[in-house]
Amino acid sequence: MPHTQITLRELQIIQLARQGQSNKEIATQLNITELTVKSHRKNIMKKLGLKGKSEFLRYLLNK
Repeated sequence: MPHTQITLRELQIIQLARQGQSNKEIATQLNITELTVKSHRKNIMKKLGLKGKSEFLRYLLNK
């Protein structure tokens, strides 16, 4: 696993995604844009060494 730490905002995104919320719902709840949510997800995947949406989904379901 890469050494870069997950930020507090990224942790919030992970938690909300685990609850099944869409990017749009997450954006509304955190008062950010949907594009920002997508950017955070991209950064999370990079930091965790995940490739593609399916690996991200598996990560969400297994942690």
